[in-house]
Amino acid sequence: MGVKEQSEGLERAIDHMCRKTRDLRRQLRKAVVDHVSDSFLETSVPLLILIKAAEKGNEEEVEEYALVFKEHANKLVEVANLVCSMSANEDGVKMVRYAAAQIEDLCPEVINAARVLALRQRSQLAKQNMQVFRQAWENQVRVLTEAVDDITTIDDFLAVSENHILEDVNKCVLALQEGDADTLDRTAGAIRGRSSRVCNVVQAEMDNYEPCIYTKRVLEAVKVLREQ
Repeated sequence: MGVKEQSEGLERAIDHMCRKTRDLRRQLRKAVVDHVSDSFLETSVPLLILIKAAEKGNEEEVEEYALVFKEHANKLVEVANLVCSMSANEDGVKMVRYAAAQIEDLCPEVINAARVLALRQRSQLAKQNMQVFRQAWENQVRVLTEAVDDITTIDDFLAVSENHILEDVNKCVLALQEGDADTLDRTAGAIRGRSSRVCNVVQAEMDNYEPCIYTKRVLEAVKVLREQ
């Protein structure tokens, strides 16, 4: 009788541990998706600021914004690797890791192009060179973003995005009440960015299904969100 009770107790303990492990994994997954939601929100801003400083020929600003740009690139790679650690999609993980490695390789080349432009801001060749690296960077970030989205659970992404948008709406209301125009503008921009990301992710998800009344309604909802 004692052996049976011990066995049942062990089974309950194992079942409890399995439930806790599943809960922990779900929380970790949401935390990773939260990083994705933030890090892949305004991916072009650090690059545009860097290019603007280079076009002015301001070498000091270029070095300052080069650090910001590098930190941004490192964050993209870090978050991409985090997503990989939570995914069982082997092919998808390979694609993300490859795209992340391309970002790492491209980052110093973009910075060097900005430095050259800062030194020779009137040079047509330097301008064209900067434009080439800008396009290469934007294309590679798009590839990485799509690869990360492919191995991210859409339910988690939508839940996290909804929470952030609701938080930002509350911030906008507070900013309106306090007459804080800067915060209102910045937060409204974040809402637009998150809404656009939601539209892109959902639209890409619908491409995985055969056209039907369900996909039609979802795409109609995406169109409404984009337009409003």
